[in-house]
Amino acid sequence: MPEWEEQLTWQRLKEDSKAREDFLAKSLTFIRHVASQACFSSLEWGRDEELSEALIAFNEAIDRYIEDKGVPFLAYARVLIKRRLIDYHRKQRLRQASSLDQEDIGRGIEVHLSLDEFQEKEQCLERAAEIQQFAKALATFKLTFQDLVAVSPKHRDSRQTLLRVARDLAFDPELWPQVERTGKVPMQALALKTQVHPKVLERGRKYILAVALLMANQHDYVYLREYVLPRERGGWDE
Repeated sequence: MPEWEEQLTWQRLKEDSKAREDFLAKSLTFIRHVASQACFSSLEWGRDEELSEALIAFNEAIDRYIEDKGVPFLAYARVLIKRRLIDYHRKQRLRQASSLDQEDIGRGIEVHLSLDEFQEKEQCLERAAEIQQFAKALATFKLTFQDLVAVSPKHRDSRQTLLRVARDLAFDPELWPQVERTGKVPMQALALKTQVHPKVLERGRKYILAVALLMANQHDYVYLREYVLPRERGGWDE
């Protein structure tokens, strides 16, 4: 979970305009990522109207979110963004069809979704989609969920060390592209960067790789990061 998300006080966020503005600013990367995926296109702020729609949906998610419902905020926001963009594109297509009644344009889909409705209708589908997507991503590195469970460190100190290493790997602008290109962890370079003994890195290689994959693509795995990463973690977004 990103550090800013852990430090949120939701009531303050809903009432303090400055806190909300700061939160929205820090969330722009996530909003753009989700919107671009939903539109199957690389969107840019200041150019694409879809991002304005996505920002409105994210802002609405803040107002509607209730912390004790047991739903990750970003999972809820992601669904609201997708629903709003579906409705936006539907209305755009209808406006281009001049023979259609204006009432049809105004009707649209129901873009609002309560947390209770989200839990009932959407959450299982979203979680299943994430698991399937991550399983495919792991398979490209010849890893499975079973591997991740088997190699997960049992001791907190070891886990914290490997989490730190995974974070350093995932957010390094040179090392992570190398991993994606070759499918291998550059052990020597990673040992130099992290000052962790190569034998420790080799023992934790599969865990480091799987967690780094999760971190590097964190906006895609809102649910899985809650399950895979331990509660005592600090923020790890970049």
